Amino acid sequence: MKMDDQINYGNKAKNLEFVANHTDIEIPYFRELSLEDLENINEILNDFSEEIMIRSNSSNEDLESSSNAGKYLSIGPISKERIDDIKESWIHVLNSYEKDANQSVILQDYVKNPKSVSVVTSFKVGTDSLYRSISIYNGPETDAITSGKYNQIKNFYVHRSINKLPKKYDEYSIYLKILTKLEDLFGNKHLDIEMVLDNNSSPLLLQVRPLMEKKVNKDLIFTEKKIIEQNVKKYDTLKETTNDRFGINQLFSNMSDMNPAEMIGKKPDNVAFGLYKFMFTDSTWNIQRGEFGYRKYKPAKLMELFNNVAYINVNHSLNSFLTPSLQIDSCEKIIQHQLKKLKENPHLHDSIEFNISRSSYVFDTEDEFAVEYKNIISPGEIQKWHQDLIKIDRFNKSTLEKNNKVILNAFSLLDENFQYSKKENIKFIRDNMALPFTHHSRLGFVYFAQLNNLLKKDVITEAQKNSLLLSVKSISTKMKSDAYQVKLGKKSLSSFLDIYGHIRAGNYNLTSSNLKNNLEFTELLIQNSEKQDENISLQKVIFSNIDKYFELNNIPYTAATWVEMFQTAIATRENSKFYYTKGIDGILNEIEKQNLSDKKFFQRLGIGFNEENTINLNLKNTLMPDLISSSDDFYLYEEMSKNGNYIGQGTVSGKVLLLDNYSNQPYDLDNKIVAIPAADPGWDWIFNYKIKSLITQYGGPNSHMAIRCAEHNIPAILGVGENNFSMITTSQSLSIDFSNESFAIV
Repeated sequence: MKMDDQINYGNKAKNLEFVANHTDIEIPYFRELSLEDLENINEILNDFSEEIMIRSNSSNEDLESSSNAGKYLSIGPISKERIDDIKESWIHVLNSYEKDANQSVILQDYVKNPKSVSVVTSFKVGTDSLYRSISIYNGPETDAITSGKYNQIKNFYVHRSINKLPKKYDEYSIYLKILTKLEDLFGNKHLDIEMVLDNNSSPLLLQVRPLMEKKVNKDLIFTEKKIIEQNVKKYDTLKETTNDRFGINQLFSNMSDMNPAEMIGKKPDNVAFGLYKFMFTDSTWNIQRGEFGYRKYKPAKLMELFNNVAYINVNHSLNSFLTPSLQIDSCEKIIQHQLKKLKENPHLHDSIEFNISRSSYVFDTEDEFAVEYKNIISPGEIQKWHQDLIKIDRFNKSTLEKNNKVILNAFSLLDENFQYSKKENIKFIRDNMALPFTHHSRLGFVYFAQLNNLLKKDVITEAQKNSLLLSVKSISTKMKSDAYQVKLGKKSLSSFLDIYGHIRAGNYNLTSSNLKNNLEFTELLIQNSEKQDENISLQKVIFSNIDKYFELNNIPYTAATWVEMFQTAIATRENSKFYYTKGIDGILNEIEKQNLSDKKFFQRLGIGFNEENTINLNLKNTLMPDLISSSDDFYLYEEMSKNGNYIGQGTVSGKVLLLDNYSNQPYDLDNKIVAIPAADPGWDWIFNYKIKSLITQYGGPNSHMAIRCAEHNIPAILGVGENNFSMITTSQSLSIDFSNESFAIV
């Protein structure tokens, strides 16, 4: 029997009655009541338990054409003894239905102190995905999920081709069972249901409504399943191949190492994926690690594409940070330990180098190793590992200037006569700009890690850390200063664009215009520029505290030397990124100018772009986890709880403004909490505005954007995760407490 044949969509009570009459699904006692029933309220309440909910039941609600979810009031719980309060709330709910107050409400038993509340949908809301979605909050707050007030929500996705869950996902089985039963009952519609588990862990249905989406396409499910199977086969093949590296290729992350989700987006287009792959993850990364002083390996690809999502081979990444003096058996033990630790703590995948691996020398590295690897490798191996990292650190200070000369020379050649269509010139950009940039980026990471280490050891305070970052004079600082000079009429717009014109919001995105080609945006940027504080002096206490710490721990640095190297390393990292992106801008301009298809462009250049690594349009709605740890993850996975990486202090409140699709539109950003999908360094232009805070869906604690935010004293939450980001960007206002690392929808 189908719902269409029995009831009229749009009445919450009738939907529940239909379920009650045709299934064994339990529903808390309820009644649909009109305004006239108020006269008999005392008698009616005799049938209810101690507390009730007064829920909306408008005829404009839960329609097949529009749900109006959350539009109308629901009030409670209210003790059934409080007759006057019930009457008043009844009228309030009816009045929320706009002009027609002669409609009904639902009185329903309140489920007191449930173990959990859940929202289950036939697809992920806001998408046409073929994955059922289950959201669970383990607590008594029945509005925890629908209100958006709570962060600790588990989200589970399962492809529609899967009807039985593996044992490790048993807790979700009851929700999937009820959803599929209701889908069959309602004629396989897309449904949204709300449930609770009572104190006895029995499921109780609170609501079921049709959602405004397309009907399920069974042919598409079949096609998508076949393509997913091909990707699973690719994953299984890669798992068995390790080249000369230790451990197995089981874990793939979209935010580790070269963090593609942050740099090119979770589902990049062919141009972004192909360029990033060619410039960095095919060979450059491997060359860089060897030249930097880490253990050398045979060439291997760092990035893979699964179901249109770009992933980093975590095993390759972890291996690349091992050092030359370590024995083979020690390497194997270290990598196995690190992979096991990450698999047990998947939420750490975007901070591997802080929490899983130790890729750089910080001032207590040896002590950390002694604790972490006490029962894994010998004290002698730990000491060799530590000494290797010190050598790497010292060696690369001396090579910084050499790499800087290489990239500056290459930058000077990128004039109007530079031919971006030639294969040898693209390789020139890779070898003379991308490679030095990765060296500078790595050294910047080392010094940022050392800075965080000083903070962790209470050598400096959070405020002093921010002062150190503010003292860095990078290209971003100069850009803001130059923009202000243009505003004053002391510099011409053309001279400004000669230097900064290649900057675009998405460094690898064809749809993003650079500053030179979007003058409306550029002029607004200049209008909003302000005078920069050019003389930020560091407190003497910073130097004093660092010197004391270095002396006490026999660290062969002075504070002045270290601070100077820190400033140089961070500034050089950001500057070299600026130089390198001019090459990428030129390539994208060439693609547009010649109107080339992405595939044809890469084939012409002969840079290894092939069919296996092209985006499959049939997979545009496929969901994938941030970390792949088994073949099951291609069909079902639990989304990792992600609260984000908090940068800043105090509290911030304000309106939220979403900037998406890399659109360089003339937005009014001042005094807004700005949200962007990923912390792509191409978004630097936003710092020319007086924004209150920055929020990103993807982004790590040591990303370029993290440094930018600290450098410009902008409080930020980087990498809040997909669901939190969706919740934040659909809200009007937000309150952020950086001290407690929490946010609330206002």
